[in-house]
Amino acid sequence: MMILSKLLIVASMALPAAQAFTSPAAPVARVYQRENTLTVLSAETPTTEDAKEGQAIREFLQENYPLFESTIFSQIPNVYASLKNEPFTIFCASDAVMVDIDQKRKLQISDPRNVEITEKLASYHFIPTGKVTRERLQREDWSVPKTADGVAALSIGGVLTAGGELRVGRSKSGGFMGFGAKEDGGVVIGNNDAKIVKSVNVGKEGIIHEVDALVAPDLIWRYFDQLRIPGF
Repeated sequence: MMILSKLLIVASMALPAAQAFTSPAAPVARVYQRENTLTVLSAETPTTEDAKEGQAIREFLQENYPLFESTIFSQIPNVYASLKNEPFTIFCASDAVMVDIDQKRKLQISDPRNVEITEKLASYHFIPTGKVTRERLQREDWSVPKTADGVAALSIGGVLTAGGELRVGRSKSGGFMGFGAKEDGGVVIGNNDAKIVKSVNVGKEGIIHEVDALVAPDLIWRYFDQLRIPGF
């Protein structure tokens, strides 16, 4: 019963196909259909042009974010074949972030028995068909009252990645031990408040945001090393 309960909790983490932004934003991207907790990307044979696009993105990531690419992003099946000159967004953790990951978690990610959960973790860093720019994430909504810090609210509350929904918020700085920090105009993604450090356009329709932490929910780490039942 305990195992079944855990499986049901994992399954609930996969959201249905939907728009890239949560309400009230206009739809800009769709999320691929997911089977159970896993992201299922199209495995159809890419055209020559598509293959070149995918290879160019792979080479860019391998050159600029080698640890993230090899450890996290490449774990999504057919991910490069799915980049077919359509808009997409990738949240990339720098090598410094990857090096600082707890040693136990590094072993969990690399353990082939955890391949399904590693794929799930990776898919939170990818919006397959929506280019979500930094400017769009920072767009303000002046139709609602300002925040307690006197800053205009953001027009979107989150984004829908291939793994599920991630909140979008403003970054804060200053303060002492978590108290008194003020919004500084930056953008954070996910419940870990991964801050966007820089953004760069890649390929024809893609964008990569470098973040200072993994964006996947902390909850996902609970399911590494768990007993798995074939077919679930």
